[in-house]
Amino acid sequence: MIFLIASLILTFLLTAFVSGNNMSAAVGTLIGSRIIGKNAGLSIGALGFILGLVLEGDLLKNASYLLPDSYIYITYAFLISFLIFIIAGIIRAPLSLTMALAGTSIGISLRIAYKVDFSLIYKMVIFWIIAPLISIIASYLSEKAFFRNPRREVWRVASLIKLLLIVSSFFTAFTLGSNTLGFIAVIEGFNFKTIIIMVLAIIIGSFFLSSGVIKRVGQEMYLMRYSNALVSLLVSSMLVEAATFFSVPLSNTQTLTSSVFGVGISYKYKAIYLKPFIIIVSTWIIAPLLGLTLGYIA
Repeated sequence: MIFLIASLILTFLLTAFVSGNNMSAAVGTLIGSRIIGKNAGLSIGALGFILGLVLEGDLLKNASYLLPDSYIYITYAFLISFLIFIIAGIIRAPLSLTMALAGTSIGISLRIAYKVDFSLIYKMVIFWIIAPLISIIASYLSEKAFFRNPRREVWRVASLIKLLLIVSSFFTAFTLGSNTLGFIAVIEGFNFKTIIIMVLAIIIGSFFLSSGVIKRVGQEMYLMRYSNALVSLLVSSMLVEAATFFSVPLSNTQTLTSSVFGVGISYKYKAIYLKPFIIIVSTWIIAPLLGLTLGYIA
C-alpha cells in the first residue's frame, strides 16, 4: 500500500512537471506572438495533453513491459526519473524524461534479472536515432518547398498560417499527451484512478508550472517566424504520433529540436548556433544511459 501511494504521488508530480515544462513547446509560439492570449493558449495545450492521454495513451501499453508490474519497482523508476528531471531543470540541462524513464526501467529490470523485451528496446533505439534525422530532412524540404517562394495575397496566407499554427499547437500537445504522458500512465497502470490523477496534474502543471519559454530551441538556435514554427510543430508532432502507434516512447524534445534545426538550415543567409543543438543531442545519449546506470545500481 505504501508503494502504491508513493507511485501515485510520483505519477502526479511527473505529470505536472512534464505538462508545465512542455507547454512552451506546444503553445509558446501562439502566446509569445500574441496570436491568442495566455489563458487561451494554456487551455489549448492542457486540452491537447488530456485528450491525447485519454484517447491514445494506452497505445503505449507494450512499453509497460520494460518494467515488472510491481509498485515497488514502479516507485523506484519514477523516483529516479523524477530526481534526474529535477536536477536537469536546476542546472538547465534539457534532459528528456521519456528517455530517462525508459533507461531507468531497463536498468531496474536488468538488475533484478527481469526478462526484458529486447525487440522493443531495439525498436525504441531505432526510433530515437531515425526520428531526429527524418525530422531534420522533412523540415528542411518542407520549408524549402512551401515557404521560400514569393506568394500573392500575403495577408491571406499569413491569416491561414496563424490558423494552422493553432491547429498544429493543439496537435503537438495531443501527441505529447498520448506518448510521453501515456508512457507514464501505462507504467503506473492505465486505469481510471491513474487517469484522474494525471488529468488533475495536467491542469495544475499547465497553468501554474509553465512560465518558462523554449529558449534553447526557439531563441538560441533560431528565431522562428510563423512559417518556421508551423513546419517544426507539424513535422515533430507527426513523428511522435507515428511512434505512439508503434508503442514506442519518443521524446518530443528530439523531434522538435531536430525540426527547428532543419528549418534553420534551409536559409542560406541565416546563422544557426550549433552549440545549443550539440548540447541537446548529447543529452539524448546521457539521459537513457544515466537512467540505466542509476536504475541498475539503485
